[in-house]
Amino acid sequence: MLDIPINYFWLLPLGLLIGAFGTLIGAGGGFLLVPILLILYPDENTELITSISLAVVFFNALSGSWAYSRMRRIDYKSGVIFAGATIPGAILGALSTAYVPRYTFDMLFGVIMILAGIFLWIAAKDDHSPGLGSQTQPSSAVKAKRLVVRDFVDAAGIRYPYSYNPVIGIVLSVFVVFISSLFGVGGGFIHFPALTRLLNFPVNVAIAT
Repeated sequence: MLDIPINYFWLLPLGLLIGAFGTLIGAGGGFLLVPILLILYPDENTELITSISLAVVFFNALSGSWAYSRMRRIDYKSGVIFAGATIPGAILGALSTAYVPRYTFDMLFGVIMILAGIFLWIAAKDDHSPGLGSQTQPSSAVKAKRLVVRDFVDAAGIRYPYSYNPVIGIVLSVFVVFISSLFGVGGGFIHFPALTRLLNFPVNVAIAT
């Protein structure tokens, strides 16, 4: 029988709340879990904190992806393109964590969270309404800009027409995953607003993808 200290059981409701909230906004929950672990375990090294958070984010994203797949809101084509670009950034970020001292890690993490909060606050002023996407551009404009055009209908019958620049998406994915792997936050709290603000993804599709 596993010998688990009684004071660890409070992590169960914490994980439930973080998982539910992270899946709701498409952020994974790591941006909440990491600062909580940093505060509660000030003497632990950064590799342990980030690895625990990323493990939680993985299972959270896995269950959330299953739910969103049933809603047919995942843009699989775009997701595969972005995911392929994230591998180098993920490896580099994970390897870099071991070389960042705990104090420096705490400071950098705080700066990243503040910058992300400012970006989200500014972006929220003129956000698109949930479920609505940008209109697909004329074919001539799409060809000229080499945009990827997406147009599909989810399980509720809502149509999502939009287009985006795949080069920007790939570069963005590499950067986001490096940061997320380095700090163990999953990257959703950066990737989601970037998809909606820079790549014109509809809100519901951005969360799911």
